[in-house]
Amino acid sequence: MIPNSAFITVGERKKTLDDVAAGIAPTAEYATFLRDGHFSRVMAMVDEDVDVGATGAMVGFALRAYFATWKHENIYLGEEFPGIQYLAVHAVLRRPKRIAMMIHNVASMRRHLPLATLRLGRLVDHLLCISEKSRQELLARYGVPSSRITVIGSRVDTGFFSPLPAAQVRRQVCSAGAVNRDYETLIEAARPLDVPTKIAADTAWRYSTGDAPVGPRPAFVEMRSWGSYLKLRGLYAESAVVVVPLKKAMLSGVTVALEAMAMGKPVILTHNAYVEEFLRDGENGFFVPAGDAGALRDKIAYLLDHPQEAARIGERARNWVVERFSVDRFVQKILSVW
Repeated sequence: MIPNSAFITVGERKKTLDDVAAGIAPTAEYATFLRDGHFSRVMAMVDEDVDVGATGAMVGFALRAYFATWKHENIYLGEEFPGIQYLAVHAVLRRPKRIAMMIHNVASMRRHLPLATLRLGRLVDHLLCISEKSRQELLARYGVPSSRITVIGSRVDTGFFSPLPAAQVRRQVCSAGAVNRDYETLIEAARPLDVPTKIAADTAWRYSTGDAPVGPRPAFVEMRSWGSYLKLRGLYAESAVVVVPLKKAMLSGVTVALEAMAMGKPVILTHNAYVEEFLRDGENGFFVPAGDAGALRDKIAYLLDHPQEAARIGERARNWVVERFSVDRFVQKILSVW
C-alpha cells in the first residue's frame, strides 16, 4: 500500500461493480485493483451521488475531498474532473502533497485552459497519459517537463473480451461507440459491398432520428444500443470485421479497438497520431485515412474475401493486446509513479 495516500476519482456505481463480480461486465482498474489495497483512502463521486455534469456539485466534492485528505501526502487524481477542481483548491490551501494525475484528452481546451493557461498543471508532480502523442502535447503545449510524464497506454479486460470459439462468424461488419464516430463514412464504404453493418451506439443518429434526417436508414444498417457488455461481446464475436471510424484527430475509439482485438478480431481504425501506437498496420490490424470511404471499403472487402488472413491478423491482435494492454499491466504502470 502507498503510505498516507488517497485516490480521488469519479468511481463506478454499485451495479457496475456487481456486474463485474458476476462476470457479466469487464473489469477496469477501479473495480478490481485501485479500489482496494493500494491507497489509504479512496474517495469516489458516485459514493456521494454527485452529479458529474454539474460544475457546482463537482467543486463541492473537490472541497470535501481536499479537507478529507488534509493530512494525506500522496494523492492520485484518477480523472481530470474532479482532479482539476481538486487542484484549484490546492492552489489556495497548499498543503504538503505529492500529486499524480491522469489526463486522458490533452487536445481538449477544457483541460488545456486550467492546466496550462491557468498553470494548475504546475501543481501536479507527475502526469499520466495514454499515448506517446499525448506526451508530446504535454511537452510542447502544456510545458510539462519530460521527467514528470509517464505514458501508460490503455487497458482492456482480456479475460472478459477473449475469443468465443462457439460463436458463428457471419459475413458482417460491426462498430461501437458514440463519441467522435464517423458512421457516415463507414456506411458509405459498406454500401457497395451490401454487407450487413451493425452499430452499437447509445446515441441518436441522423439516419434514424432527428429533426432533419438526411434520408431513411439504409436497409443493410442496424444501429441501436446492444444493452449489455455480454451482448456487445456477442456482437464482436459474430462479426468478421470490426471498424472504428473516427472524425477528429483525438484519443478516441481505443477502448473498442482493444476490446475487439482482444477477442481475436481484425480491426480497422481511422488513423491519427493519438492512436497509432495501439496497433501495427498490416500486422495485427489496419489503419485508414480519416473520411476515406474508398480506402475503408478496400480493407473491409479484403478481410471479408480472405477469412484465413483475417483470422491470422485477429490472432496476432489478441497476442498483442494480452502482452501490452491488460488491466493488471495498466495498474502496475500507475503504481510505478510512487
